[in-house]
Amino acid sequence: MSNRDQRLTFVILWLFALMNYIYGDIAMTFSLFVHPEQLARLQQGLTAGGNENFYFLGGAIFMNIAFLMLPISWLASQRVARWANMGAGMIFTLAMATILLAPLSRGRMPPANYYSLFALVEIVATVTIVRWAWRWKPEISS
Repeated sequence: MSNRDQRLTFVILWLFALMNYIYGDIAMTFSLFVHPEQLARLQQGLTAGGNENFYFLGGAIFMNIAFLMLPISWLASQRVARWANMGAGMIFTLAMATILLAPLSRGRMPPANYYSLFALVEIVATVTIVRWAWRWKPEISS
């Protein structure tokens, strides 16, 4: 695969992952209207204690890492793009695995719902990014 093809592959994989993150979050927002008790649990948990701004700032920083991977994958040097894809891919894989498996720490199984499906798809996408970045070797010009 040529260097440009490899870069385009990373851009497409990050777009795929981002669309899943965005759609999963949109679906979660709609589910809060259908199940108001989930909103109450969220308010008592993640955003309790007046830390809403930090919670949303952290989420914005986190998602901007994924958005930044699009131009980095396409425009940065091969070495920078390779390491950035491995690093960001590992961060997102660990984050989604933690979110997906968090119920196990409370003795419960992860829910079999839309969000778990999105999490699994996102994990597969970011593991693929890490694996392909790991194997991405610089082209030797002749």
